[in-house]
Amino acid sequence: MLQVKMPEAYKIENLDIPVPEIKDHEVLIKMKTIGICGSDIQIYHGLHKYMSFPVVQGHEGAGIIEKTGAAVTQFKAGDKVTIQPQIFCGECQPCLSGNENVCENIAVYGVHTDGMAQDYIAMPESVVVKLSDSMDYETGAFVEPVSVAVGAIRRCGDVMGQNIVVLGAGPIGNLVAQVADADGAEVLITDINDKKLKLAEECGIPHTRNTKDTDLRTAIADQFGKRGADIIIDCAAVTPSILSAINAARPASKIVVVGNFKKPVEIELPMIQRQSIDIIGVMMYVRRDYEKAIRLMSEGRVVVDKMVTTSYPVTDFEKAYRFIDENPLDVMKILMKFND
Repeated sequence: MLQVKMPEAYKIENLDIPVPEIKDHEVLIKMKTIGICGSDIQIYHGLHKYMSFPVVQGHEGAGIIEKTGAAVTQFKAGDKVTIQPQIFCGECQPCLSGNENVCENIAVYGVHTDGMAQDYIAMPESVVVKLSDSMDYETGAFVEPVSVAVGAIRRCGDVMGQNIVVLGAGPIGNLVAQVADADGAEVLITDINDKKLKLAEECGIPHTRNTKDTDLRTAIADQFGKRGADIIIDCAAVTPSILSAINAARPASKIVVVGNFKKPVEIELPMIQRQSIDIIGVMMYVRRDYEKAIRLMSEGRVVVDKMVTTSYPVTDFEKAYRFIDENPLDVMKILMKFND
């Protein structure tokens, strides 16, 4: 079978290896579609701080169960599934308190250990999630990033009737805004890229604003008036975005950090302290976020098909990354497809 391995930054090898054997509590999944994420791009460029080469990428994907182990009870051959790509210990305090996403020993398939960029993958039944019958594999590959968005909004608390500003209209920002809207918030999404803002509108996000020539504080006042933003969610993850969020936040509001910052940021802590602003960090998702993501997508309350920029055969990862590097402002989501 095909396995796509990255032995070092900027280098990809298409290998021929045996189909894996499964244990009693595992299922064998024939992969159909995987997505390329921002963290995958960091890995390709050798900029990811928390992984080491070699690695088989792929942590967002969908496939069909080919075979089940003797002790598997929740799945059968022919089930369409996705994978919750986390490995956690189940014994540390975060795990015991239901926060396995920040397990003290957390690892992620496709980052810290081999992921889904292979024809077949053996997975523990515990990390496999069944897709709805109506969901195709391309949509199924979006369950992981939608779950990030669901987890981010869950961390905000009850958002019904809240004024929420999302900074950054890339894939995660778009999905965070959609989930917030689905949960009853009044949502404004900002960016400096008109194409991504137009796509956000096509995905049903009610309010958009280009902040290239307008500061965030003014954009918030124009949209929400005197009340301002109850929650600002940073999905852009660059120094200007978080600094603008701190500057624009009203007293007794929340700033939620979702994007993956690549460099340390120096901030003015007294502005946080003296205004009693909550800073909330978001790290991935838990099982219920996956389940809610599938439900929102199945009900049509989160739209993902419009976010697909293009797709490639899984053998063409180098072409896909080259396209991303050459079109950084235009790419939303690249899908990699397997042969049937």
